[in-house]
Amino acid sequence: MSPEEKNKPSSPLSKWDLLTVYRRTFFLEAVWNFERYLNYGFTYALAPALRKLYPPEERAQAFTRHMEYFNTHPYMASFILGAVLKMEEEKQQLPRPKQKQKEEEISALKVGMMGPVAAMGDNLFWATIRPYCGLIAVTLVLSRTFQLQGQVWLIPFLFLLIYNVAHLGIRTMGFFQGYRQGDQVVLTLRKYGFQQAIYGLKLASILLLAVLIVFVNLSQRVKNPELFILKLTIFTALVGLFTFALHKKMSPSQLFYAVVLLSLMLAFWPDISAPPTPYGGLP
Repeated sequence: MSPEEKNKPSSPLSKWDLLTVYRRTFFLEAVWNFERYLNYGFTYALAPALRKLYPPEERAQAFTRHMEYFNTHPYMASFILGAVLKMEEEKQQLPRPKQKQKEEEISALKVGMMGPVAAMGDNLFWATIRPYCGLIAVTLVLSRTFQLQGQVWLIPFLFLLIYNVAHLGIRTMGFFQGYRQGDQVVLTLRKYGFQQAIYGLKLASILLLAVLIVFVNLSQRVKNPELFILKLTIFTALVGLFTFALHKKMSPSQLFYAVVLLSLMLAFWPDISAPPTPYGGLP
């Protein structure tokens, strides 16, 4: 071991401390408010580490610093939280004259990152992963696979499973990568390939829509081939419109939901326009 490594101060935070802070990231929105948004949740997550890093006479000032305005995507906030935790740890290892500058750097990192991280998280989760998982669930419903086996409950379970694998994976990776990189996490966010993942999932959504065409129209293929061809034409036009929106860099979220809604309507058309049957009668 080199002399520098021997003289390097050891981390005052244990792995258990890190896990405690990470666990509290799930409560970032617990005390959400219109004035400062996630500031209470952010401070609550940091609280166990701040109590260990600061002596009692300095804790109030440390807590107050993190009660400032803070708002970002709740899943992606773990990148910022991990980086801030590392910087707070580094601050306590600096000479006292340099600690004030480190406090300003911590505040600047929070202000500078929360906007871009919020935009990235909204696009990744609300506009891409959640609709994609919803499309998988709709496709499974229309395929009638689980209905035939009496296991319909598996469809919402799979929706939650797929969505939360992505959510928990990014939340966990963000926190520990943020802690490992500190203030350098700003420079390394691009290498995680979130934009490429967003584009890939949107292309995969087009393929799922094509699968949806088959399941929605399968019952019409034999008994009414003309209606099947009509529905197939409508769906093909919708998929083409969706692809056009992607290449024109238009937001496909609203169009996506419209396609899913129309697919459900077309699945039961012309049944939904048929006259009602007498009470107790069979359709």
